[in-house]
This record gives sequence, C-alpha cells and structure tokens, in this order.
Amino acid sequence: MGSEQRGISRILLDSCDLIVRIKTTGEIISLNVSVATGIILYEVMKKLKRL
Repeated sequence: MGSEQRGISRILLDSCDLIVRIKTTGEIISLNVSVATGIILYEVMKKLKRL
C-alpha cells in the first residue's frame, strides 16, 4: 500500500508481479489503508467464489 503523498516507490513497483488500483468516483481523494485492503479482499473473494 502506498502513502497518500508519494504512493509506492519505483523500486517496489518494479519488483511487483501484479499492481491493483481501486477506481473511485465523486469526491473520494484517498482511502484509509484498512478500507482499501478490505475492498481488495472482498473483490478477490467474490472472484474466487465464481470458480
């Protein structure tokens, strides 16, 4: 998870196998790290249940 001001460092991004972004709409500028993690885990579980 990246920080609000700087995001994830280029070195870390280059070593990642997968990069995930959460699309937001409206006035949402950033998400708390625990909220972002919950959204990602929810979406992963949703997709796993379809298999």
